[in-house]
Amino acid sequence: MAENDNIDNWIKFLDPENLKGNLMLSSLYIATFESFKDYIVEEVKFFFHNGFKDGIDIFDPKYETHVKSKDKSVVKASLLWLLEMEAIDENDILLVDDLRQYRNKLSHELMTLLFEGLPEKLPEKFAQLIQLRVKIEKWWILNIEIPTNPDFESDIEINEDNIMTSSQMFNRLFMDMLTGDEKTASFYKNEFKKKFNR
Repeated sequence: MAENDNIDNWIKFLDPENLKGNLMLSSLYIATFESFKDYIVEEVKFFFHNGFKDGIDIFDPKYETHVKSKDKSVVKASLLWLLEMEAIDENDILLVDDLRQYRNKLSHELMTLLFEGLPEKLPEKFAQLIQLRVKIEKWWILNIEIPTNPDFESDIEINEDNIMTSSQMFNRLFMDMLTGDEKTASFYKNEFKKKFNR
């Protein structure tokens, strides 16, 4: 590394706003990826949920044969089940592998990256991660939750674009709270305090 590059890296690293921004983005990406993995595994697993016995969850044996048998990784196995169900496609499987590599790099090389600079494509990868989760959430709502809900009126037409998923809501919440605009950043806290007279 050239001396000038090294000096520039130190200047960026020692800039409090730059450091906070990089730490924030890195942490959000790692947390969002881990949440994505948990979501995939839990949603697929509970598709095979058969109730409770003595306070313990009971799962259909098909979960073992139709899902877990697909791969030694339960995350990959769950993704392959979603692929089989046409909730995702082959490109999505490849995307998850790519997104995982970014997660691993951030987890294992964070101090180096904070000094040398985060991957340029990280914001793009973060957006892709959110988009993929929303895609799966919307598929799940339209193909699993609504058809199995006896209270839903089947003759109602649903526009997928009008569905707001939980990850979309949380992502909007995070982005608003992390904005540089104080009014927007404090909106949710102030409204919450008003509601509960705090």
